[in-house]
Amino acid sequence: MTAPGLAQAPQMKLFVTDNTNTDLAQWDRELIALGGHVFHSAIWARYTAADSPGSVPRFFQLRTDGGELRGCALGFELRSSRPLMRALTGRLWFDALPVVREAGDLRPFLGLLEEHACRSGAVELLLGSFASPDAGPLLEELEFDLIRRFEFEFAMDVSEEQIFQALEYTRRKNIGKASRSGVSIQELSGLDAIRILRRMQSESGKRVLARGGPAFAEHSDPANDPVRILLEGKAARVLAGMVSGEPASAGLFACWNGLVYYMLSGHSAQGLKAQAPTLMLWEAIRSFRREGARRFNLGGCGAEAVEPDSPEHGVYMYKKGFGTNCLTCTSGRKVLRQTASKLVGMLRSALQREV
Repeated sequence: MTAPGLAQAPQMKLFVTDNTNTDLAQWDRELIALGGHVFHSAIWARYTAADSPGSVPRFFQLRTDGGELRGCALGFELRSSRPLMRALTGRLWFDALPVVREAGDLRPFLGLLEEHACRSGAVELLLGSFASPDAGPLLEELEFDLIRRFEFEFAMDVSEEQIFQALEYTRRKNIGKASRSGVSIQELSGLDAIRILRRMQSESGKRVLARGGPAFAEHSDPANDPVRILLEGKAARVLAGMVSGEPASAGLFACWNGLVYYMLSGHSAQGLKAQAPTLMLWEAIRSFRREGARRFNLGGCGAEAVEPDSPEHGVYMYKKGFGTNCLTCTSGRKVLRQTASKLVGMLRSALQREV
């Protein structure tokens, strides 16, 4: 019985749909009203399904028993295509934390998502944190293993001059250097945009590999590249820094519901020397601000990047130098079926030993 003068908290319910029974236009409309961004959107569901073959998008809504929408989350389910491994490899992951009407809605939402993951037979639940407010204390309380990271973002509701003056002196100097040396910035379109972006990524990847870093995934067919989905859906753009009329730097910028997110980039050695990436970023900031974007996010790096000996320390310092707010973000991982997880680990170790 509710005490006099105290309102009873509404009962929350989870609604789950997939591509076949979701009104995607309505999903996006409700998402925009909640303040969601591209990592919750219907077009991101299409992009990720293409980028991660075998993954199945799931659309989650948190509603009160009276039907009021309190939150949205976009998740993906993935299992092994091998029959003997399917029962041991179920994964439910989210690239971003749920977007909720009020901060207090996040706890019940995460609880219901975990219950759904358990019922569906998932072995692990992964909660990403792209463009998400920090929920580290809550995830720790809910017994997730935490992955700390940073993102670099600033608001666009100030003048262009204020944004420019907030840049470190070195960034301002390099913007001027690139402009004086004849670097120009162009927006690319069609398959050429994808072809140039991937070529620049490949050049960056070779330098990373030479330093002992990981190999980048190769994308050889622009017509079937997942990035095409974002470009044709007007959810992203490719900008290129041109040196002597040739592409020397390229970046993919997602833009959805007022948030610009710097997703992918690549640069030639000539582009780096000419400071084309810095000018490209500055011109992207100016362009998106004029078009009404409210936030600009340069993407992130691991929390360990603050250490000078970290491979990502240069990335940390570069992005911080744009006068951004360094935001703490926390991703979470929880193993839901310990035995299955251990069996998969043993199988993988045995396969590696055989190789």
